[in-house]
Amino acid sequence: MNSFTNILLCLYVATVSTVVLPELHVIKQATFKYPYSCQPQPIKYENCALFLTQYGVSRNAPDLLYNGACGSDNVFDVMLAGSNFGMLSDLGDVPLETVSASKAFNYNRTVGQDNEFVDSIPVVKGHTYAAVLAKSDIRALFVFRVESYERSGPAVISYAVKQYAMMEVVQEAPGFDWDAPNH
Repeated sequence: MNSFTNILLCLYVATVSTVVLPELHVIKQATFKYPYSCQPQPIKYENCALFLTQYGVSRNAPDLLYNGACGSDNVFDVMLAGSNFGMLSDLGDVPLETVSASKAFNYNRTVGQDNEFVDSIPVVKGHTYAAVLAKSDIRALFVFRVESYERSGPAVISYAVKQYAMMEVVQEAPGFDWDAPNH
C-alpha cells in the first residue's frame, strides 16, 4: 500500500470506530413528510428517509426510503444504490412488540411458512414490516410498523433495530455486476 492509501484507510477506520450504533430492541418513531418522488425541489432524503445512524446521514445513505410518485400508492424501498441490497417483508397487522429477530424471518415459527421478502413493498397503515440490509460496510435487521399514512402525503412509523453491525471487507471477489450473465 502507498502512503495515500494508508492515510485513507486510517481515516476510514477512525470514522467507523467512532460511529454510535443504534440501541437494539428499543421502539422509536420516525415521521416522513412526503414520499421521496413526490416532494418539492430540490429532491433530498431529509423528510422521507430513515437513517439508523449518524454515519448513514454523513454518507447520505438511508436505511429505509418512503417513496412513490404524486397521486400514486406509496412504497418502502431498501435497495438503494451500488452494490448495496436489502429486502422487506410485510408481516401483516401484528404488534411491533411481538417481532423478534427470528419472527422477522418466520413470524409463525412454522416450517414452510417463511416470510416472503421483496425489494420494494406497498405502504399499508397498521402493517408491520421486517427489513434486512446488506451494504458494503453495514449489516442490519430492523422492524417497523406504519402508525399513520396518507397517500402521497405524510407517514409515521414506529421501528426497532434488531441487529446492526459495521463490517470491514477483508477480501472480495472482483467483478460484481447486477446484470452480469453466467457463462
